[in-house]
Amino acid sequence: MGDKMKIGVMSDSHGNLKAVKQAVEEMGRVDVIIHLGDYVEDALYLRTITNIPVHILKGNLDSFADDGSISLETTLGGFKFFACHGHKYGVKNDLHRIYYAGLEKNAQVILYGHTHHAYIEDDGRILMLNPGSVGAPRMGDPESYGLITIENGEIDAKIIPFWND
Repeated sequence: MGDKMKIGVMSDSHGNLKAVKQAVEEMGRVDVIIHLGDYVEDALYLRTITNIPVHILKGNLDSFADDGSISLETTLGGFKFFACHGHKYGVKNDLHRIYYAGLEKNAQVILYGHTHHAYIEDDGRILMLNPGSVGAPRMGDPESYGLITIENGEIDAKIIPFWND
């Protein structure tokens, strides 16, 4: 296998299990999936259709869910990740707060959702990725998920749109 790691990232599925399943099928073999919230139940469903670790984060609509955590700090493929839904950092207004939170945590990768709008930026210090919404896109955006590949100390992230008919 070498030292290649693939991470699937999705957010804001909002009960659209058909789209969740399609995203999983399209991403192919990944080592871990991170669900960034809204809804925790959909992430639990992910655990039933895959046999890999699924990290579950709570979104603003998941406050009563027993499962899931508010944020995740972990190292994957040698890179330090900070992941959360984003609502507690005001990501619908701007990304300053979440960026500085990531800096404080020495994160190299920040993952967030909540805006339903896919976004990716690497300023050479931190890679930020919002996979968009896998189940309830807005403003004519397609459903989408993120795929991160880490190989030989290099990280590559992309957003993969799909149409769920």
